[in-house]
Amino acid sequence: MLAISIVTLSVAAISIYLSSIIEDDVFKAGMRFTALTFSLITLFCAPWILKLGLVIIPLILGSFNSLSLE
Repeated sequence: MLAISIVTLSVAAISIYLSSIIEDDVFKAGMRFTALTFSLITLFCAPWILKLGLVIIPLILGSFNSLSLE
């Protein structure tokens, strides 16, 4: 499962990179949809420690950031 998660995460990262450098709107939307799809596949297939790192830790850090800005 970890290998599948790493592969899908890398596909998502590559598609986000491609969507940032390409100017065509249709291709950009397709790459962003691909990134979203593979990110959801990663969250479905990932072991719990990777889910913790991808979802929960950024949420906690974001809440600390919002508290420090107030």
